[in-house]
Amino acid sequence: MLKTLTVSQAKPRLGHLLDQAGKGESVYLRRKERLYRIEPVAEVEPIPNHPFGFFTLDEGDPMVALANTSPAYFPPQ
Repeated sequence: MLKTLTVSQAKPRLGHLLDQAGKGESVYLRRKERLYRIEPVAEVEPIPNHPFGFFTLDEGDPMVALANTSPAYFPPQ
């Protein structure tokens, strides 16, 4: 059976409930007719900062020349 707590039951135990959710245990709260689940959010790695000119291309590179001669639109086959 699914164990749920009301919001008033969860308030004094919120720190403990967050610790349980952090360990992977299911924590559910009920408010009126709705059921909510507390779960940890995965951390997102920040987008790295690159210096100006990091993505510049060497115009003499054969792949750059090939890309520049390719059509802008490829019709469906």
